[in-house]
Amino acid sequence: MPRNINGSLVLLLTIAVQVTFAVLFLGFFAFDVSTILTQPVGYSIRELFELFAVLALILSIAINIVMIRRLLKRAAAAEQALMIARGAFQTLAEAEFDRWELSRAEREVALLAIKGFSNAEIAEMTGKSEGTVKSQSAAVFRKADVQGRIGLVTHFMEEIVGDTLVPGQD
Repeated sequence: MPRNINGSLVLLLTIAVQVTFAVLFLGFFAFDVSTILTQPVGYSIRELFELFAVLALILSIAINIVMIRRLLKRAAAAEQALMIARGAFQTLAEAEFDRWELSRAEREVALLAIKGFSNAEIAEMTGKSEGTVKSQSAAVFRKADVQGRIGLVTHFMEEIVGDTLVPGQD
């Protein structure tokens, strides 16, 4: 099960437990008040404490619900931003691959190299020999005019980040 579903389930169960105990406390409080009303003594400290506990529990339930809704909205927005960023990177990579005139096989090797896979891992994933992957990698690096994997990754990082400076540095 995905992590966010597990987290949501745990939060919903927590709220269910809180609501259950709030109802129980409220029931006990109502019972105590009904027995007190038949006697002329009035409220004791115990009943006032129970009332405070019920009100605090109900308030905490309301706060939890509001916070959960905000967190779920933030998670959805972050996921959407990530999908947009992935799409933007894919568009950038395809434009660069077109400019470098990479073949379909070279594009595949280039993307896997950017993701950090070794030649052996790329060969295993693509069903090619390691020698073929090395040859295609060399062609990618030559066409991109970079000095290996680090140069390839650096090229894309510079394209993505651009001239952005680190905040607080001149």
